[in-house]
Amino acid sequence: MPLERLGIQKTTLLDYPGRVAAVLFTHGCPLRCPYCHNPELITGPEPDSFIPRGEIFEILERRKHLLQGVVITGGEPLLHQDLGDLVEEIASLGLAVKLDTSGAFPERLQEILGNHPIDLVALDLKTAPGQYHRVGGSGEAILQSLEVLRSWGGRYLLRTTLAPQVVTDQDLACLENLVLPGEEWNHQPLRD
Repeated sequence: MPLERLGIQKTTLLDYPGRVAAVLFTHGCPLRCPYCHNPELITGPEPDSFIPRGEIFEILERRKHLLQGVVITGGEPLLHQDLGDLVEEIASLGLAVKLDTSGAFPERLQEILGNHPIDLVALDLKTAPGQYHRVGGSGEAILQSLEVLRSWGGRYLLRTTLAPQVVTDQDLACLENLVLPGEEWNHQPLRD
């Protein structure tokens, strides 16, 4: 599915650690997390708030003196075959690129990281790998994505949203055993 239209948050101080950034939202996600922060981006028609890619880049061009980076999030950005082109276009503006991913597509993650200038990846660890059925995903895919990041050599961080219907204390203990010493792992409170 092509990235012809995107959502945009023009400024954030929260989504890209240490940088003033814009956030670009992509449509579509293979997971069905019951606490999803952007449920309108999962399925169905593209939100009316999405604007053409050309307009997105006009905004970024006008604001690049204020920005240090761009976050690409979703939905799941790795669903889109032209994600690499989007990354290249952002980088050509002199902006760092952060990719947020669910880890559902490890092969695509490896391709993007190997061929495009990504500066930071945030990988969501939704729950213990054996419990990914709770969000409609594959624990094997998340383990493969984690290995892709570990072998990449770039900066990445891991995130877990503390949603009681998805992550139990037992799941957190399992994830603690999965995360290596020195890996940055953030626990995010569930937001209403």
